[in-house]
Amino acid sequence: MTVEKQREVIRLWNELRKVEGPAAEELRIQILECFSAKGKGKRAA
Repeated sequence: MTVEKQREVIRLWNELRKVEGPAAEELRIQILECFSAKGKGKRAA
């Protein structure tokens, strides 16, 4: 992931933190799971 993409993800994450409710929480969980899965794959490689 490029630095530009990382900055965009962080910006969107910070915007999402301002949102309340079950849909926002579900999105946060999915994002964290996505990064967690990628991290595990990199360590195993």
